[in-house]
Amino acid sequence: MLYVAASMSLGKVRIVLHRPSSADNLGAAARAMKNFGLSRLVVVTPPAWAGAPRGGGDGTAQADVMARAARLARHATDLLETAEFHADLRGALGPVTWVCGTSSRAVEGRPRLSPRQLGEELARRAAAGEVALVFGEERRGLSDAELELCHAVCTIPTSPDYDSMNLAQAVAVLCYELACGAGAGGRLGGSAGAGAGGDAAAAEPARHATLEALWARLTVLLAASGYLNPQNPEQILAEWRRLLTRAEPTQREVELLLAAIRSLERRLALGR
Repeated sequence: MLYVAASMSLGKVRIVLHRPSSADNLGAAARAMKNFGLSRLVVVTPPAWAGAPRGGGDGTAQADVMARAARLARHATDLLETAEFHADLRGALGPVTWVCGTSSRAVEGRPRLSPRQLGEELARRAAAGEVALVFGEERRGLSDAELELCHAVCTIPTSPDYDSMNLAQAVAVLCYELACGAGAGGRLGGSAGAGAGGDAAAAEPARHATLEALWARLTVLLAASGYLNPQNPEQILAEWRRLLTRAEPTQREVELLLAAIRSLERRLALGR
């Protein structure tokens, strides 16, 4: 039986499935999560879930998918019943302070973690706030724009003879590593925030929703000032994102930046 130390709560880890297309994968992912002690399932719903059921009849496609997923989830149906549903990835990550995406691709400016490194890193990060592990949809995985919302990327090493993994299998592999990382929580917990140093280690990391509010206002401000290239504003903004990701600001520090931007917005408005 896998030992999970109580010193690191797996309840602070969100498993985010971004627009899954298969009810079987959804049910199997919930089952794998419960095997390894994880309970926070978050789903970004595909547009097709808003329509009618695949086989016709009453209700919605989402209700039909959840009913079919429950058959495979078996004793993990409680995770499906308590799952959170969001229309987009930003909403799914709102209160999270650290996010890792899954991809076979390297992403510029993002650390690339092995599954074992991911387990250890999430154990450390979860000592300071909620964390999330994001899986992309079955056919294409996570896009570049979706990976830009992540602080790191995890890649599961596979054989070159068949390097494509089933979604539910990938969830199982990484949930096992998260449980192993939690089992080492007694050792990792004492050094949470290592590298940040001093008071910053104890401060609350910036929440995803606050950072997104910062980007939204900063984008408008920099565009109005003429700083951004109107034909390709995302290129410079992506570099700003990477800079702030490396800095690992606290919630208080991002709130200070937001206040500074609001002050500049008021001053620019007075100058017109």
